[in-house]
Amino acid sequence: MNERARLRRDVAWNVVPVALLGVVGLGLNFVIIGWWSTEALGVFNLVTIALFVTAVVGAFGLQYAVLHAVAAAGGQAAAPIVVGALVPGVVIAAAATGAFLALRGAIARLLGDDVAAGMLWAAPAVFCFSINKILFGVVNGLRRMRAFALYTSLRYVLIAVGVVLARAWRVEPDHLAVIWTLSEGTLLVVLAIELAATVALARGAGWRAWARRHLDYGGRGLTATLAYEINTKLDVWMLGAAGIAKELVGVYSVAAAINEGATQLAVALQNNLNPMIARELAGGRPGEVEALVRRTRRWFVPGFALACALGAGLFPRVIPAVLHDPHLALGGLPFAILMAGLVAASPYLPFNQVLLMAERPGWHTALLVCVVAVNFAGDLALIPRLDLVGAAIATSSAAVCAALLVRRLARTRAGVRL
Repeated sequence: MNERARLRRDVAWNVVPVALLGVVGLGLNFVIIGWWSTEALGVFNLVTIALFVTAVVGAFGLQYAVLHAVAAAGGQAAAPIVVGALVPGVVIAAAATGAFLALRGAIARLLGDDVAAGMLWAAPAVFCFSINKILFGVVNGLRRMRAFALYTSLRYVLIAVGVVLARAWRVEPDHLAVIWTLSEGTLLVVLAIELAATVALARGAGWRAWARRHLDYGGRGLTATLAYEINTKLDVWMLGAAGIAKELVGVYSVAAAINEGATQLAVALQNNLNPMIARELAGGRPGEVEALVRRTRRWFVPGFALACALGAGLFPRVIPAVLHDPHLALGGLPFAILMAGLVAASPYLPFNQVLLMAERPGWHTALLVCVVAVNFAGDLALIPRLDLVGAAIATSSAAVCAALLVRRLARTRAGVRL
């Protein structure tokens, strides 16, 4: 099978988990509102943000280090590369979990005791999520993209099962974050089996040298991965920190969840392109990357823009009706603004990690720090005046900023014209 046919096949497979994310992600918001309350959704999302941010620290950027190294090596001699990521990864993930628990007091003072209580139930998920990130990096680097799609889909199925179990067990609203512990813990077991079946870990001699390389790569890129995770949740977090009613945070969370689901269309494509870009750049063939970008952009941008426009038009009509909650119509305008930002950034969304694949994690970090700064400044200035609309404007502005920066830095630091 040639590369173009393989890419089409792999992208098609990886659209499946995006569809599941749409169903489960939206369903999760709807079900929590229906079975518990809008306030419970607000608390759940605030705990989830803290979990995701801490898990980024726990993974320490090792998922990108191992992805790049395995892809650049063409899957050859993967064992020492993988072991060199997992050994320090386990230690750092455990430390991040301890820090997550230690921060509960400060979070309680900032966001309330209910959020701190949810963090206790989510704490095991910090460790599992951190290690799962690294294991997904291995699968991605090996270009086992159908397996990648299967395990990503399994994650969403496990989340849905976790919600049902939480309802059956009559879990308190403040404890709903246990869903993450159930889903990520189970997924860790499955990914460990995948690893044992595909990588001869016993041949991992020389892993210490790779551990040092991975830690150097991850250390230079950690701030970037942390900044990315913060940026995707900053609007919701800032709304909560600004004292906006948790009910309104819950309304915005629905719009933000769908926005994140739309972004995952680009991420699914990015996951398939990353190992190809890493291999071509490692071989000194930037022209091949540029050709790949042109081919991809021709079909991705118009299709993605159409999907975003349809979503923006349907949101205020469909979402309040489906949930029987007219207040959710307040999320219509913020959602339209979020979609407009994605459309403007769409020519560059699938290539946001080109600097990582070019072994420029420091510059990728600089890019994302700038993006978060734009988002934070926008939230700080606009939320007190415009509430949900202000958060959406800030987030969309950050998306456009990221597109402009990745275009510039890819040319000047990686030698690739996007």
